[in-house]
Amino acid sequence: MRILVSGAMAAVFAFAGVGAIAQGYPAKPIQFVINYPPGAATDIFGRIMAEQLAKRLNQPVVVDNRVGAGGVIGAEFVKRAPADGYTLLFANDNMPLLQALTPDKTVNIVSDFAPVVLGGTVDFFLVVSGEALAAKDAQQLVRMAKAKPGSLSYASSGIGAPQHLGMELFKQQTGTDIVHVPYKGMGQGVIDMLAGRIQVAITGFPVLGPHIGGGKIRILASSGAKRSPLQPEAPTLAEAGIPNVEVEGFLYLVAPQGTPAAIVARLNAEANQALAAPEVKASLAKQAINPSGGTPEVLNAKLAGEVSKWTAVIRKAGIKPE
Repeated sequence: MRILVSGAMAAVFAFAGVGAIAQGYPAKPIQFVINYPPGAATDIFGRIMAEQLAKRLNQPVVVDNRVGAGGVIGAEFVKRAPADGYTLLFANDNMPLLQALTPDKTVNIVSDFAPVVLGGTVDFFLVVSGEALAAKDAQQLVRMAKAKPGSLSYASSGIGAPQHLGMELFKQQTGTDIVHVPYKGMGQGVIDMLAGRIQVAITGFPVLGPHIGGGKIRILASSGAKRSPLQPEAPTLAEAGIPNVEVEGFLYLVAPQGTPAAIVARLNAEANQALAAPEVKASLAKQAINPSGGTPEVLNAKLAGEVSKWTAVIRKAGIKPE
């Protein structure tokens, strides 16, 4: 009986300790690590979130761009930080892709971190060069690709990038042979699509936006689970008869694994309120980002699902890191 009572009392004191930590949080500035360079979409969104959290938590939230190795340097820094809620990581979909591509050489975005909130998503689209292809819909593109295997090429921002893996998934689901041409960024890839040197891509709207409407780049379908509010007339790939090809960009906030649940809950609540604010929605709309929100469990499921999906795609395609 004494052992049982002692155990129960220990649990009570432990719970009280966590509650006390959360009640006094935050008592000092928060370091907000963004693992992409200033000016990138991840950085712009991250700074919006940092500013909003600072207002709601009544403490400075200091942005720290720790760049390199595809985001791994910043992620490693946060992974090793004390799990006290004072060092956070704002990252994007590149981390689960890196984990799928190089599982032994990077952080584990699922097990090394405590999920806080899914910040937002970026709509991706299947597009073709209006200068090079007459395809008006996804099925017509598939027929063209099958008629001359290996004659078409697609652009990506590099090995293991979402544009690369998204098109490899498209190829696997449609049985097509389209040649991969990796660039150091999608900007140059889009330039070559405008000139007709590259015919196909699955990529995010921000890089496409300035070129839509002139006919030189044609949207065939959205690669999201539902139609994009940015191009509502474009069907999803599933609606176009190509199911199980879902590709989108997403951004999220995590903390070191072991961060007290009460602190994670506080951060999650404040972040959700920030994402619902009209001024935040307006700022994100300018970046073609759809605010998300939700529980930490929603983010955890998203990250785990992405790692699993892209691991399977990489294995089937035989993709090797550079």
